Amino acid sequence: MDVIVIGGGISGLAVGFFARQNGTSVLVLEESTQAGGKIRTDWQDGFCCEWGPQGFLDNVPETLELVRLLGLENRLVKAGQAAADRFILRNGKLRKVPLSPPAFLVSDVVSLPGKLRVLAEPFMPRGRAEDESVLDFARRRIGREAAEVLVDAMVTGVFAGRAAELSLPATFPKMAMMERTYGSLTRAMLALRKKGGGGPAGPGGTLTTFVSGMQELTDRLVAALGPDLRLQSPVAAVQYRESTASPWVVKLANGEELSARNVVVTVPPPKVSALFSHLFPPKALEALGEIPMPPVVVVMTAYKSPQPFAHPLSGFGFLVPSREPRQILGTLFCHSIFPNQAPAGTVLLRTILGGARQPEVIAFSDEELLRLVRRELHAILGGDSDPDLVRVFRHPEGIPQYTLGHPKRLAVLDETASRFRGLYLTGNAYRGVAVNACIAEAKKVAASLR
Repeated sequence: MDVIVIGGGISGLAVGFFARQNGTSVLVLEESTQAGGKIRTDWQDGFCCEWGPQGFLDNVPETLELVRLLGLENRLVKAGQAAADRFILRNGKLRKVPLSPPAFLVSDVVSLPGKLRVLAEPFMPRGRAEDESVLDFARRRIGREAAEVLVDAMVTGVFAGRAAELSLPATFPKMAMMERTYGSLTRAMLALRKKGGGGPAGPGGTLTTFVSGMQELTDRLVAALGPDLRLQSPVAAVQYRESTASPWVVKLANGEELSARNVVVTVPPPKVSALFSHLFPPKALEALGEIPMPPVVVVMTAYKSPQPFAHPLSGFGFLVPSREPRQILGTLFCHSIFPNQAPAGTVLLRTILGGARQPEVIAFSDEELLRLVRRELHAILGGDSDPDLVRVFRHPEGIPQYTLGHPKRLAVLDETASRFRGLYLTGNAYRGVAVNACIAEAKKVAASLR
């Protein structure tokens, strides 16, 4: 066999699919009864409840290519126009995020002194640190207030993390590149606009899903792989025999042994450490252990009333910066983002809790979580309507945190993997947490298989 892929989440499924497209024989092993990892969609009473990602941005060629190859182009659904309105909680009040320089100047999301400091960004000197936290970078470039409101909220939405702990070059490499190349984010955006590029976080795109939700993508990958995907096949051990043509022996929990020329490992870092503790040097195991994955909880609440709260529920939703004394990270207005995901005249909210800020919520009961969410929504949106539907999804291993030192950890892991013929580490723990990043890395790995 050419390739064994350990892990059947989106990364593993995509590696398997692209490898087959390249004429490579492949077997994907998934320990659970369902492939797809955190991508899972439940429909109940006409409401679409996503366990994991709500969608993907339509700006990454590898994802769009995968969609085309799977025959899913006519199943794509783009976010509605109302989703352009996004909100940030500031001093207990929801404030609209400005999407243009003129809107920023008249918005109330940042004070007048804060706006003046942002306008001084082109005159700030370049940073010299090899690695720097996202928050320190933002404070240095646009000032403390804008950093702690706008940038902190962005980090909350992407990583459910702490901006003061995350590595800028690892989490937002384009921002680091922009300062390095142009000396200023403002000058960089002006230059990139002339070239048709995007903003500091990356090129613009529209949030996109499928008619039946994100699971359509993984279901189609599962169907495409067919017998080359095996469920309920946990890997118990991995052995390396350097002198043989197929150096990798993968032992399953049922005692079966499989051999291959290549092994692609897409499972989370703790499982990688467990499988390779006898092969990897201490520094590599230490690097894996320093990629935290704090738990995340998703609480879906649906209301058969069109206006269950005082605040209008049209828009994308809101994020909560860490400076606000609240216990949730944010809430998406799913019925407004994708109107097909809720019956007409109803409301579907998706509230996120936990992450690096409040990992303890994973231990709360469903009843405690619902009480907490209702209390927070009452304080932020006004009103406390009884939800007609409640779903709670728990992710004990949540979004990987690319904390300070992450680029050096990747260098250690890359060097370690290079010592073993045909070994590849990929997945959302390394070079991007979003669906797009996982698919792009999967295609790259599939193309490099020997």
